[in-house]
Amino acid sequence: MNVNIGYNDLIILINCILSIANLMLLLYFILHIKRSRQKAGTIAIPLVDEKEVDNAEQQEAAGEGEELVRTGVLISKVTEDRLVEQFQKAQEGRFFLKKGVSLQDLADLLGTNPRYVSYILNRYVGMDFNNYIQQARIEYLISCVERDPDLLNVKFSVLAEKAGFSSISKFSSVFKAVKGIPPSEYFQRFRTPL
Repeated sequence: MNVNIGYNDLIILINCILSIANLMLLLYFILHIKRSRQKAGTIAIPLVDEKEVDNAEQQEAAGEGEELVRTGVLISKVTEDRLVEQFQKAQEGRFFLKKGVSLQDLADLLGTNPRYVSYILNRYVGMDFNNYIQQARIEYLISCVERDPDLLNVKFSVLAEKAGFSSISKFSSVFKAVKGIPPSEYFQRFRTPL
């Protein structure tokens, strides 16, 4: 009788060991699949060498390529069109007036990454993020003054604040860099009738 109990205990022990081994294998495969899905979802945009660019452009010309390769950024035409449309809406919403706005802020607003935003700005606006922000703020301010000449009677600090600049000195230096003349000289033209 004692032998039967030992035999039954041995079978139970073997079943427990096999069950634990099966459970460990199951957990390993679950974790492996989860990691591979996470890696697939967070793959960075690869830099493309010249041969790949030429091949992609040839495929695009032949109507075969779904992905467009431009300036080292791999982006689909659908994504590009969506981002351009969203960027235009963000411009209409005057996101550039926010003090301290960053490339990451714009990327978050468009629901994409900073690299795609830089690509869109360079391709469709023809300038980098910082130059775009400066230009947009100055052009916005000038259009405000043209629409409302009473703004010519306010201090430049108020105008700088309205355009999203952190200080009047920053406003003045950016204005001169964009327009080639200081803001006082530029706005003097509006004050004196021709």
